[in-house]
Amino acid sequence: MKKSKLKIDKQKQQNGFVFPSWAIWSVTVVWGYIVLKNYYSIFKPNLKTLGIMLSFDQYLGIFDLSNLLIFKHLFNILVTAVFLFSAFAAGRILLKRFGIKWFNSLEEIVFSVGFGLGFIAYLIFIMGILKVLYILPVIIMIVLLCVIGILDIRKNPVKMTVLYGKLSLIDILALVLLSVAILLNLMGALSPEIFYDSLVYHLAVPNYYKLYHKIADMKYIFYSNLPMVHGMLYTAGLIIKDEIISKLINYSAGVLSCFVLFSIAVRYFNFRVGLLASLIFYTVTHVMISSWSCGTEMMLTFFGILSLYSIMNYTAEEKNWLFLSAIFAGLAMGVKYTGLFVALGILAVYIFLEKKFSLKLLKNIFIWGLISSVIVMPWLVKNYIYKKNPVYPFMSNNFSKDTYSDYEKLKHFTIETRQFGKLEIKNWIKHPWLITMGKVPNSENFTPLFLFLLPLILFFGKSPTVLKYGIVYFMVIWITWSFSSTMIRFMMPAFPAAGLIIAYHLKTGYYKSLKTILFWVVLVCCGVSVYWAGWIYYIQGGWQVVVGKQSKKDFLSTTHSSYPYGYYAAMEFINKNLPGDSKVLFIGDGRSFYIERIPVVSSAQDMTPLVEWAKSSKTGDELYEKLKDEQITHIFFNMGEAIRLGASYRMFPWNEKSLNVYNEFWKKYVKEIFTKDEMINGNFANRVAVYEILSEKEAIIPHTPPFNLMTEIVVKNINLQK
Repeated sequence: MKKSKLKIDKQKQQNGFVFPSWAIWSVTVVWGYIVLKNYYSIFKPNLKTLGIMLSFDQYLGIFDLSNLLIFKHLFNILVTAVFLFSAFAAGRILLKRFGIKWFNSLEEIVFSVGFGLGFIAYLIFIMGILKVLYILPVIIMIVLLCVIGILDIRKNPVKMTVLYGKLSLIDILALVLLSVAILLNLMGALSPEIFYDSLVYHLAVPNYYKLYHKIADMKYIFYSNLPMVHGMLYTAGLIIKDEIISKLINYSAGVLSCFVLFSIAVRYFNFRVGLLASLIFYTVTHVMISSWSCGTEMMLTFFGILSLYSIMNYTAEEKNWLFLSAIFAGLAMGVKYTGLFVALGILAVYIFLEKKFSLKLLKNIFIWGLISSVIVMPWLVKNYIYKKNPVYPFMSNNFSKDTYSDYEKLKHFTIETRQFGKLEIKNWIKHPWLITMGKVPNSENFTPLFLFLLPLILFFGKSPTVLKYGIVYFMVIWITWSFSSTMIRFMMPAFPAAGLIIAYHLKTGYYKSLKTILFWVVLVCCGVSVYWAGWIYYIQGGWQVVVGKQSKKDFLSTTHSSYPYGYYAAMEFINKNLPGDSKVLFIGDGRSFYIERIPVVSSAQDMTPLVEWAKSSKTGDELYEKLKDEQITHIFFNMGEAIRLGASYRMFPWNEKSLNVYNEFWKKYVKEIFTKDEMINGNFANRVAVYEILSEKEAIIPHTPPFNLMTEIVVKNINLQK
């Protein structure tokens, strides 16, 4: 006891005033009770739904060897493992030039894979520039990297390190729960993609590149001009096989982030801190959902935590860690513009690390900024070539305006990311509470742990130096994010640091009895988060395809949770029946992934080209000529989605003249070749259809025009909802 007191007194002398531990833990307990009581009064787990999910007999189809499902899944996992090994091989070879001394094998592996993924992403980008995005060059690249990696390992074996000692009961339970979360997310990653943003651009843009075999401009999807380091990796996955490989690459980024946390903890704390930190981070419901969807957040988080780890390792003797952090921060910004939050967090950590202003500080910041800028520069150059604006669609007023941009819609897009509307101090202060309690859109079922254990920030003065870096990183990301957005997943790069902060204070130091109780509380909270993620996945229904209860076609052709107005049946018809050089105009649906023909498609935030062409035409014949000039051969129409987007996003700003032009064109030049109606509970819910645009010779032959969904259904329903 005396020894403990001496340690605390010494820390006070070193750090000045620090909050007494007993006061912090008292506040934590009282505050935690308030948070958990309110949270679980809103988000109550339902044992009946748990029983439904755990009914084992519904999953037995995966073990039916006659359908080969299990072998298909294993093959996809194997292909992804080979891809990741090629990344490891590339990263390991390249990082040797940095002269870095690895603390253990896990550290070497996570950094090598991360660096290699970035390297491969830019190789794919170069292939796209050179117009050689074909399967053969991609396979050759992967095989060569794997061969180099095998030869390198034979010459310099990876020395595996034992990371843990004797595990306690709590450790075992935490490891089991983490394993359950990892397996659940794996199942999600093996499911067909239904995440809306992926179908519009995260996968749709890479698929567009695959179809063109090059980097090409998706004229009416402004999201296609956002940074795409992750998109290049998804492009590789699509070229190699299909979206499942891309999903597994994204899934791997989440698992690798856990390994990074383990590595940090083993180097600076202990295995148990790493286990708890990984559990807290990985079981956040939004992290789990992002792990099985092809978005940006998991790859951004992975590069972000590697950048933080690099700056943690920086010393005067090992300066290259600083520049390695710049590379990973640049890769984070190359995934998404919100990677800027990561970059600012790392810079803040470096300034905090140096403690005083100096020319050396300015010089290193300049070099750091230059390196990270070079990494992100290709995306800015690409934007400038296509849009005359390097940061398109932002700062559009400062650059040349694009003909097809609807600036009102871009404004609407930015408002959507800040769902509080106008920034006010009172809302900013309440923000953490409102997010946790699900009072902000898309924040439902968020973990209560970060708010519950927020008082642990008061341990800043007592924390070891390396943990202070994590606190600074977390706080900078949170502040920059909170002033710019309320989308909880945009803050995901800070979650690993939060997990590390919490884990350290719960697994080290004094008040062990209290911490044991709190650890059990944390374990239960993580378990409930896994339950919520599992239930969300269950009701989405993707698991039925994984276990063979439903076909991919049937699953994607119907409406269900998070997937409005299924369109896959029309895509399958197009892929099987339309000529390879067909060009399909999408009406009423911004989701073009799953098509294997060239799409002309607009997002909800963009101008709808069909409407614009009709507005600039005097007759239906003139509109026909415009479609002909664009080489459009077919039209795809999703009625239900057209009504939804038309009402919510003003996707069809018709006037009387342009609608008449469209109707004239429709009567003369359109022929229906496919239609599928969706019934829900015996009621008509939706229609998807494919139409052929007739030639001029065919058009003059008397024929009955197809039913006009736009005029007779869509416009009327949109008007009713105004």
